[in-house]
Amino acid sequence: MKDFLKRNTKRLIRIIICIRRVNWIQFLQLYSREGEIVMITPLWADKWLIHHLELDLLLLGAIVKQGKKFSIFTGKDYHRLKNKIIFYNASELFNNTGHINYTEFLVSWCRLLESNGNKVMLGSHEIVYWENKAYMHQRFDELGIHAPPTKLFKSVEQLTKAAINFPCLIKEEHSYGSLGVHKINSREEAIELCASEKFKKRNETIIVQQLVDMHMDFRVIIIGDEIVLHYWRTNPSKEWKPTSTMHGSNVDFVTFPEQWRAYIMDTFKRLNISTGAFDITWQHDDLNTEPIILEVSPTYQPNPPVDLTGRGFTYGEFKKKFLWRNSWDTIYLHWVQLLMEKRVRWFLKNTA
Repeated sequence: MKDFLKRNTKRLIRIIICIRRVNWIQFLQLYSREGEIVMITPLWADKWLIHHLELDLLLLGAIVKQGKKFSIFTGKDYHRLKNKIIFYNASELFNNTGHINYTEFLVSWCRLLESNGNKVMLGSHEIVYWENKAYMHQRFDELGIHAPPTKLFKSVEQLTKAAINFPCLIKEEHSYGSLGVHKINSREEAIELCASEKFKKRNETIIVQQLVDMHMDFRVIIIGDEIVLHYWRTNPSKEWKPTSTMHGSNVDFVTFPEQWRAYIMDTFKRLNISTGAFDITWQHDDLNTEPIILEVSPTYQPNPPVDLTGRGFTYGEFKKKFLWRNSWDTIYLHWVQLLMEKRVRWFLKNTA
């Protein structure tokens, strides 16, 4: 009961913070069905209140701050939208077909909007990277982007016959963060995982990736031509595990590998996307070797910069703490809206 109350109290505080992030007086002044800008939200979806409310409030606040006429579209008849500038928060809630590949549905949805003369952020050529690791690695290969050697299989039978070095990673096709990343030590483990109904229900493709000898990775968030946030995540353990802060990684928001700045930006531009978060590492953590691009995503949840010197707890522990002032939630929501404002402003400037 205590954890339940803590969790829901934290969520209520987050919602209140998000509501306060919208200038409601300016909202009333700018709201107009004739506005060129449209924000789309799946208000009709059953889980919208749980999974979408906070991000939609922050996106709304970012749009209002631009001082331009806008409207909000909550229906399903997207054919009605023509010659608009459209913003939305990517979510599988838009997928009302129940198809496994909800990214494919969202790409088709974006193409429909674009076919009616709308300019969409994120567009179909960008959102296709979202939680779609099979496509992402195919594009990495086509574009010559240096990534861990990766093999894609369409069946357990193909996996069984393939030459694979163990240990390796098996990554779920539609997942995010460190979720859906499995370290596999033998072919038997691989078959057991991939033959399970739970795995097959969520994955059309089996992604097998060579394990990189690494204990740290570098997250870079880019909007347009600007690196807007960066941080190292370092695994303090000698054993391999994902570098997500939920696993206890240390975080460094200061250090930047300047010798690789141009390389990172060049790689980003090859993808032809307006914004994205790169996860980058180096073999044996040796920064003198070529960077290895682990993943890219056009949507992202930033770790906001926080100085925990002398605080006595890790960044991951700080995330879970219940604090009334200077909480991780408050800082996180501030940074989410800050990045949303930059994205909205960049898109409006570059679609004029």
